[in-house]
Amino acid sequence: MLKLSAVFPIHSTNRGISGVFFSVCKEWQGPELKARMVVPSCDRECRGPNVVEAIPSFLKNLYYRSPSLPIVKTEKRFLKDLKDFDVAYLWPGLSVDIAKNVYKHNKPIFEEQVNCYQSKAKRILDDAYSRLGLEPQHTITAESIQNEKEKLKVIDFLFCPSPIVAKSFQAAGVPEEKILVTTEGWSPQRFPNYQFQKPPKEEVNVLFLGFVCVRKGVHLLLRAWELAGIKGTLTIFGSIEPAIAQTCSHWLKRPDVVHFDHAVDYSSAYREADFFAFPSLEEGSALVIYEAMGHGLPILASPMGGGGIVRDGIDGIILEPYDTDAWVEGLRKLSNSPDLRAKMGAAARQRALELTWPQVAARRREQILQKMKIK
Repeated sequence: MLKLSAVFPIHSTNRGISGVFFSVCKEWQGPELKARMVVPSCDRECRGPNVVEAIPSFLKNLYYRSPSLPIVKTEKRFLKDLKDFDVAYLWPGLSVDIAKNVYKHNKPIFEEQVNCYQSKAKRILDDAYSRLGLEPQHTITAESIQNEKEKLKVIDFLFCPSPIVAKSFQAAGVPEEKILVTTEGWSPQRFPNYQFQKPPKEEVNVLFLGFVCVRKGVHLLLRAWELAGIKGTLTIFGSIEPAIAQTCSHWLKRPDVVHFDHAVDYSSAYREADFFAFPSLEEGSALVIYEAMGHGLPILASPMGGGGIVRDGIDGIILEPYDTDAWVEGLRKLSNSPDLRAKMGAAARQRALELTWPQVAARRREQILQKMKIK
C-alpha cells in the first residue's frame, strides 16, 4: 500500500478550494493508497482519523493573528513524520522551503496546480486591467513567480485541472511526462433538489456566480448583456472587486441586472437560472461550472471559463472572451431557444454526473499509482 501525506495551508472547510482538497483525499483510503491530510485547522465536519490539525484549538486565536504563522506551523507538523510516508502531496500557498525539504527527504512530490503558470496569468491580467485603464489589482508578483519556478525544480508531478493549465506549464518548460491532466468535481449530495424540467416563462434568467472581478471577465459579460437587449435578468452572485465597482457601476445599476453579495444556499440560484455565463480570462477549472452543469444548465463560457469540460455545441457554447459580437450572439441564441437550452442542459447534466468527486478521485488515484510504478 502506498502511503501519501497531503498538506493544505489554510483553515479548511467542505466548501471552495479546501473542499476540493478534502473531497479528493478522503476518497484515497483503500488497499492500494491511503492518504493523511495535514491542515492548520478545519471545521468539525472535516475532522476524521486521517486528518491532522497542526494548530491546537486553544492556540488558534494566537496563531491566526499572523497570516504566516498557521502556514509555518502546518509545514513543520507535516514534515515531522514525513519519513513514515511514501509520497507527498502539496497544495498552492505553501512555501518554497517545504518543497525543498520534501525533496531532501527523497520523497516523490505531487503538487496541485489550481491556475495557470503564474507568468502567463500575470500577462493575461495585466492586459485586462490595462484595457480598462487601471493599474493591475491582482496579487501575482515577481517574487511569487520566482517561488513557483523554484518549486518546479524539485516537484515530480503536477496535477493540472484543465488542458489550458497543462499547456501553460508545458510552455514554461515542464516536461510533458510530469504533467497529470485532471479535472475538478462536484457533490450532487449538496444539491438534492435538482429540477429535471423547468416551467416555461417569458423572460430568461442568466446566472453568473463567483468573485465579481476582472479576472472572471464580468465587465465583458455586462457589456455584452447591455448590447444583447434580452428580455430577462442577468443575476450576479459574488463580492465585487473595486475595479469592477469603479468601471461597471452604470451596468450594475441597470434594472435588468441583479446583484447579491452571497447566498446561504446557491442551489436555489442554479435552479432559478436558465443558463450560466462565465467569460473568465484566467482560470483553472471553476467549481461553479461543474455545479451549474450538474443543475442541467447550458454553459456560455470562454475557453478558460469552460475549464476543459464544457464541450462546445454539446453542453454549451465556447466563445473568446473579448469577442463582444460573439457573446451578444451567444446570449441571444440561448435566450431565444428553449429547445436548445433543454438539449444542452440535458447533455451538461449527464456530463456532470461523470465528474462527481468519487469518480474524479478514483481517476487521480490511478494516475498516482501509475506514476509511482513508473518511477
